[in-house]
Parts: sequence; structure tokens; C-alpha cells
Amino acid sequence: MHLTSLTAYQQRMWEAECVVRGYPILHTGITLQVEGALDPDRLARAVENAFGRHELLCTGFRADGDTLHTGPAPAHTLRVLHHPELSLSAPDQAAVRERVEELSGELFPFTGEAAARAFLLLPAGDHALLVLSFHRLVMDLHSLHQVVTDITDAYRTDEPLPPAQPYSELLARRMRRRTEDLEFWRTELTGCPAPWLGNLRPEDDWTPRGAEVRRTLGAEFASVVRANARAARCTPVVHVIAAAATAALSLSGTADLTVATMADRRMASDAVGPLAQALLTRVGGAAPHGAEGVLAQVRRGLREGMAHQGVEFEEIAAMLAEEMGVERDGVAPLTVGVSPRPCAVSAGAVSFTEFDPYPEDARILVGGGQLDVDVRLDDDEPLLTVQYDQESYTPEWCETFADELLKELERPPGTRLRSRPGTRR
Repeated sequence: MHLTSLTAYQQRMWEAECVVRGYPILHTGITLQVEGALDPDRLARAVENAFGRHELLCTGFRADGDTLHTGPAPAHTLRVLHHPELSLSAPDQAAVRERVEELSGELFPFTGEAAARAFLLLPAGDHALLVLSFHRLVMDLHSLHQVVTDITDAYRTDEPLPPAQPYSELLARRMRRRTEDLEFWRTELTGCPAPWLGNLRPEDDWTPRGAEVRRTLGAEFASVVRANARAARCTPVVHVIAAAATAALSLSGTADLTVATMADRRMASDAVGPLAQALLTRVGGAAPHGAEGVLAQVRRGLREGMAHQGVEFEEIAAMLAEEMGVERDGVAPLTVGVSPRPCAVSAGAVSFTEFDPYPEDARILVGGGQLDVDVRLDDDEPLLTVQYDQESYTPEWCETFADELLKELERPPGTRLRSRPGTRR
């Protein structure tokens, strides 16, 4: 059971991998802190069971120059690493994080193995770390959650997990709607504006230097956002996207803006694979249905976009480039995400909680002209993070944007600010 050909998204990921070969820029994953009476052999079987039920995690990737071939991959074996010189106590945290980062960044050789790995790091004491590392050829955030769930379920039982839905079935379902959905996006994005965000990559590096603005928010923040969303008769995700778009329109003075958020059409599926993509929505007075206002535009845009995901974002970007002359980095100048609570699951005698492997000063990678907004609606630790390209934004502009966004999120519905011209970065 393995994928026989690459999707448009995977092909672009491979093209990017060829450019950055030797650097783990396209890796993703999660590190879980394991607490309780852990049985390493049982966990190894659980990981093998979980990985073995998914088509893409059983697919081997072999590079032949710049061409990537697929085929069956050997069964995965959990690598158990003993580090008695380390512990999870405060004095050793930096060394532990460094070791986890090394494991997460271990390169995939593309010689026929799966683009997925699992490590069990055993420091001194009663705790352990399970490090899951994947290439973006095979993984997105929805899939990551599914794999953690599968490992948890497999640890509870000695019985094999039932087969998962094949990833190729989801792709086939998409292809049946491709023509109709591509025509929707062609109509929706005709006249897509040239972005007011910077869209040129620096010449001396593949990715510009990234920076961020971070706001730790009060415990009552999440309840205020949820209450405002209810009053506006929308979900918190819609409320956050509309607030970010309103703040960007206000500060930029532009009349039209393209916003992206991550979405997928398989929340009822247990398949693993990179189907989550940027879902595009146009907002502003010059956008379609401009008289409805930003909140209504976002609500409609997400609903219609979700109903027309029979094509990949890469195909939409290619269409815009070929037919409208829009550079790929200018397709979605503003990206907004709403993060759930950190991962915390239990499997009998052990529990898994998310462990952040990266130090606070880790290098931030963002695309050319990119402005990424992430709002974590956690009742205990709400957090706003704005990541931006330093070649396109000043710290002062992004600080102001973060402040305006927070005001928009906490503002009761019906009292939103109108855009102010002449305040670009």
C-alpha cells in the first residue's frame, strides 16, 4: 500500500527540497513528553502499527537527480536513544531541546525510505520524549493529529489498528470535481489585486529573515473572542480572520486584499497526507460582494471555498500565474490561522503532552512578503503571534498591526473601524 504518483503540492515540495537540499526547512512534526509507566517495546509496536496503517507513511521516496520516484517503503522501526546524562529538569532544558532539534532536523536521504521517523528519547528520570519527524511531502497538521491519535490507540491494545482510508481515494474524489472547482476559482479571483505586501525575495537567500511580534494575553481573552463571535453569529475562526483582514485593510489603505487560511475537506476522514491548503478569500470594498462588509465576505468566502476544494492550491496559483500574471508569493499576502489547544492525550498508564523543542530565538522562516498571524484560543494561555518578513515590514508596522488586531478581536460586532488610507508599512 503506497502512493504511486505525486500530487501538484508534493511536486512543488520536491522542487523546493531540491533548492534547499541539506537543510531541514521542509520538515514538520511534533515532540510529545511521555509521563507514566512507559513500556518502550509496547510503544515501538504502537508506532509501527500507526505508521503501517497509512498509505503515505508506507510510501518510499527515491531521488533520481531532480526526479522523485515512489514505491513501497520498509516497515518503520522506532529508534530508542538513551541519554542518562540529560534530564527534563530546568538546568538540562537547553541541552534536551538541542538534542530534539537535531533529531527533528535529521535529513531524509530519499533513497527509498518513507519520509517519516520516530525517536524515543530516554533521559534520566521517569519522563521520556517521543519525537515524530516528517517531510511535508507526507504530512500536514490534520494528519499530524491523526498519527498521534493512532499511536495512542495502538498503545492501548495488542490488536492491529483497522486500515485507514487510503490517501489516493481522497485524491480521486478531488479529481472528479476538478474542472468545476477550477472554474469557480477562475471566476472568484479574476482581477485579483497586486498585493500591497512586499513580494520580492531577497537575492542572497532562499527565504528572507523572519521576525515576530508576540502578545501573551489574559485568561479572559478567549472567552471575549468567543462571545463576540457568537454575537456576530459566526465561528471564532471566522471572527479572527475578519478581524485580521480589517486591521490589514485599515493600516494599508488598500481597497482589496486576499487572505488565506488553512483548511481541508477531510475532517471526517482518518487518511494521512498533505491535503490541508491555503483557502483564499477576497475582502475589501473592491472585492466581489464588497458592499457586504469584511465579516460577511469572510463568512461567504470560507463557505464557498470549502465547497470548491476539488483543486489544489498549487493549481490555483499556477492558474493565476499563467492567466493573470500574479506571482505565486502574491496570491495570499495575509495568512491567518487559529490554533487549538496543545496536544494532550492519555493511553492507559501513560500520557502524552506537547513538548516545544525549539528555543525562543529559533530562526523564523517566512516567505517573501509574508505576514502570518496565529491566534491561540487557549483558555489558560491565549497567545497572538505575528510572523513577518523583515525585507517587507518594519517592526513598528507589525507592532501596530498586532495592537489593531487585538482591538478588533475584542471590539463588539457592529463597531468595526473603517479603513484609513495612507498608512502602509
